[in-house]
Amino acid sequence: MNMRYDRIFGLFIVFVMVGSIAGIAVYNTDDQPENQQNPLINDENSFEVNGFYFYEDTSVDAYVALVTDEQGNALNVPFRTDPRNVSHITIETTALDSLVNAQKVYFTFDPNSDAFDTYKNQFSLSLSEVGRLIPRVNFYQVAPMTALTADIPNDTSDDEIPIKTCADATPTAPVVLFTIGQGNAVKMDGACIVISGADGDELIAVSDKFGMWLMGLTV
Repeated sequence: MNMRYDRIFGLFIVFVMVGSIAGIAVYNTDDQPENQQNPLINDENSFEVNGFYFYEDTSVDAYVALVTDEQGNALNVPFRTDPRNVSHITIETTALDSLVNAQKVYFTFDPNSDAFDTYKNQFSLSLSEVGRLIPRVNFYQVAPMTALTADIPNDTSDDEIPIKTCADATPTAPVVLFTIGQGNAVKMDGACIVISGADGDELIAVSDKFGMWLMGLTV
């Protein structure tokens, strides 16, 4: 496949993943049958990390936490990454406050980078892992809007997609930049939140740990 069209296809996958997963990846425990015990309670697959309990659900290859949202609803929140394996990832806590109080949130990445060309699937998963949780914790229940840091040259399929870089971030409309090569960390660059992994799999792990922290699971 031509590299330019491969990038465009990868871009399409990112937007589909962010748009579809955000609404379904957190589920309410009230939906469980009354006779079905929550697996986090007294189950051989449950474990504790920093005082928080998780359950390894092998049927969906996920690590599930039971949390309570601002309305007092009990939620099962699945994560792709084992919370026992994220201690090497650093997170600036100011990034959490920035997303909680934001009136708009933009996700962005460089569609022309070699990193996106190599790790497009991991970019898709990372954006969706964080994006599904922001409406749960944001004061205004805003969902993130996906943007790009630059146009794809000689292509019109991205003409309707906003261009956002860290330079466009403000306290009320932060930009979240997903990138490769700036360590395994979530850090602030002015009003911009930079989510970085050493490679694609680490980008997913960093995004997952940030999602855990957004839900109050400070592992």
